[in-house]
Amino acid sequence: MERLLIKNAKIITQSRIMEGSLLALNGRVAALGVHIEAEVDSELDARGSFLSPGFIDIHNHGRAGFDVMDASDESLDSIAIDQLKHGVTGFLAATDTAEKKELWRAVNAAAKFCDKDSDDRKPHKGARCLGVYVEGNYISMKKRGAHPPELLRPIAHENLNTLLSAGNGNIRVMAFAPELPGSLDAIRRLRHAGVVAAAAHTDATFDEAMDGINAGVTLAAHTFNSMRAMTHRDPSVIAACLLDDRVTCEVIADGTHLDPAILQLIYRLKGPDRMCLISDSVRYNGLPDGQYDRDDGRAVVVKGGVIRLGDGRLAGSSLSMNEAVRNMTRFTDVSLYNAVRMASLVPARVIGMEATKGGLDVGKDADMILFDEDVNVKAAFIGGKRII
Repeated sequence: MERLLIKNAKIITQSRIMEGSLLALNGRVAALGVHIEAEVDSELDARGSFLSPGFIDIHNHGRAGFDVMDASDESLDSIAIDQLKHGVTGFLAATDTAEKKELWRAVNAAAKFCDKDSDDRKPHKGARCLGVYVEGNYISMKKRGAHPPELLRPIAHENLNTLLSAGNGNIRVMAFAPELPGSLDAIRRLRHAGVVAAAAHTDATFDEAMDGINAGVTLAAHTFNSMRAMTHRDPSVIAACLLDDRVTCEVIADGTHLDPAILQLIYRLKGPDRMCLISDSVRYNGLPDGQYDRDDGRAVVVKGGVIRLGDGRLAGSSLSMNEAVRNMTRFTDVSLYNAVRMASLVPARVIGMEATKGGLDVGKDADMILFDEDVNVKAAFIGGKRII
């Protein structure tokens, strides 16, 4: 039996921030209280730091020079290690637009990595890989963003079957444009397979988006970004996702992808339980300013933490989840409590893992972090074991 006691912490629970102690037994939260007396194997004095559930980044393509599309354990390990440094204890490995065989290979490699990562006997060096997020290929040409146009296509039944097979039960989210031919059938198929369907890179009208939502779309990928613009006579997919309570909205809270006023608008409409912080981080996150060559031959320019193609289009972000939480509290009137909720419990709910993750409730996995008032991570625990 492994017993850990963390005392003198400001503990962020599902209902409040309380000052006290947390006891973890055998990888799970066992008790919360003002004072806990127990025989333990290790004890940590938090000295007034915040103790929070670990952040869950459901939309992460890569970082620190590594990418999910590398389809290697080395890259996924490196991504996981860097994620944990920024407070992420669980993440989805997000794919990108690619040739069919390359996409299937990346999905399969990430799925196998997730299977190995779920083994509690494995010593963890970084965040847990909780599943795969398939993005790319099946998106709108008009709203493709940085995705290469020559590889875009509507989703076909046989492609969906192959992807689900390659994912071996580990695909948690699949993002595509709901207005494209075959998308509504794919949404229904994904719903029955237990996979979250997300509207992404879409030129859908309001009515087309509602058709997708009624078919089973429950997530909006990086809301506003690479979506049909909303106007007073064309409410578009954006208004559909903002107004429908069945949809949770991902947001990139870096101040570049979304103006702070838009972050505030989304929060006012969706609230803390339907707004999900993501990084949408890519390979170039953490690399020095400069020009880099993508695998598809196009150049990417990193300047001041902003990542763009040569023509100025944004190409992912260099955001980390602790920065996203910090930014929400600084850019808007969102409290730290609710910002943490949007980075932990909400993403856990999106991927159907709220029973074991996303909170510090008794019985849940003791995946947790300590951070200071500026959300700088001071310690991180996976299953009650300190990794950082």
